[in-house]
Amino acid sequence: MSVESQPYGYAPSGLPAKPSWRLIPKIDRDPRLVAGVQDIGGRLLLCCAVGLLAVLFRQIGIDFSAAGLALVCAYAGRYRRVLILLATLLLLYRSGFLIDRGFLERLTIDEGVGDRIHQPLLEAVMLVVVFALFAGLLIMQGPGTVVFRRPTLSLLLAFLALVALTQATMMAGLPRVLLWSFLMTFQPYLWFLAYGLADAGRKRSPVWRHLSVFHPFWGSSLTPFGKGLSYLDRFEAKTPEELAVTQLKGVKLAVWILVLAIVRVCLVEIVHGRLQLPMFDDNLLQYLARHPWPRFVGWASLVSFFVEDLLSMTVFGGVIIATARLAGFRLLRNTYRPLESTTLAEFWNRYYFYYKELLVDHFFYPTFVRCLRGHRRLRMFFATFAAACVGNLLFHFIRDIHFVGEMGLWRAVVGQQSHAFYTFVLAISVGLSQMRRVPQLAPRGWLRGRLLPCLWVSSFFCLIHVFDAPLDREHSLGQRAEFLFYLLGVST
Repeated sequence: MSVESQPYGYAPSGLPAKPSWRLIPKIDRDPRLVAGVQDIGGRLLLCCAVGLLAVLFRQIGIDFSAAGLALVCAYAGRYRRVLILLATLLLLYRSGFLIDRGFLERLTIDEGVGDRIHQPLLEAVMLVVVFALFAGLLIMQGPGTVVFRRPTLSLLLAFLALVALTQATMMAGLPRVLLWSFLMTFQPYLWFLAYGLADAGRKRSPVWRHLSVFHPFWGSSLTPFGKGLSYLDRFEAKTPEELAVTQLKGVKLAVWILVLAIVRVCLVEIVHGRLQLPMFDDNLLQYLARHPWPRFVGWASLVSFFVEDLLSMTVFGGVIIATARLAGFRLLRNTYRPLESTTLAEFWNRYYFYYKELLVDHFFYPTFVRCLRGHRRLRMFFATFAAACVGNLLFHFIRDIHFVGEMGLWRAVVGQQSHAFYTFVLAISVGLSQMRRVPQLAPRGWLRGRLLPCLWVSSFFCLIHVFDAPLDREHSLGQRAEFLFYLLGVST
């Protein structure tokens, strides 16, 4: 868990420079193109290029339509932030404000109040209540009037306390449905609010500007891509030239992501279609049914699962970042050459940058600042553990909080045992990797300095993927460990 805000962009010493040839040219460094896209004709050509990319993305099942909204926002001048708010509201409305309606509908039936509740009306009321609460908290959390000195801790404790309250006997029926409706409306925006409260405590900004980047229109998961308002302000294009460079970077990234998306489609078709290699989960199920496929099939499915996951993460984050850049925000890429990592900590930085940043901002730094100040190395390890294990586990538990409503609190917690083991091993390994990092005094050669460390890091993350199953509540830690031992040829 590195404390650097940008984990990439350097080249190891002693290695030869990379060749100048590139599959995708550096169009953002061409002065003629940069000057060209600043006039009307160039902007029209840029819009046509983005439209063509959106059509090509749609052919492989990827929605890049938000890029059109990004261009409109980028060219709106001083009204850019207002249009971002409107675009965000539009796409949130189209996605039902990210509320898990299926879960709430099943809950009303299970609680026997389905005939007493008008679901769309309840959703509308809860949206008003939740966003009014957000606005009130942001107003109160101004500089000099800080209500929450530890906003993330306060939000997590309050949210988890309400989740525990849903399990109380006295909440049966309508009260439980109302409380779960509130929680499921609040949950998609929890980490955005955490960033918003942290920003509001440092600098006062209009509430609507904070709300405009609660799941911004360019895309996010529960992880905010672009963090909060202050982070976006740092990376916003301020001049026509900066905007042109940022948008050309967005186009370049979109083209690269299109290439990777096509590679992913072809890989899946060849590996699982033509070669009939089973998916990793199917391989696990077949083993647990006591009809295992040969070990080489298991290894092949695990490696394929790892590679496909890397490609999927790269494509998912790349589309979001390319759209944000087209809107005028020069955000860092979410996934950047993870297979070039020579340490576990570096892979963690490169694989899912904005999720890593969330854990660093809300778990690593608060722990690092307050704990074990007299023990520098132990302090780093403990803060890394707090982020990569505790924070990681809490994030996924909250992300999948519907399991508490469906299975009960205890079964939902016990069901995370495999993922808890994954986060524990990950935190220990990344923490030790952080502590062992020392400057290289002399070049070690390509084999020892680059290839072997990269193979070790990739193999480690490929192996622990066996336990990375936050959505699986059926198969225990022991079953997954037994499958791994089988792959390793160790009898149990």
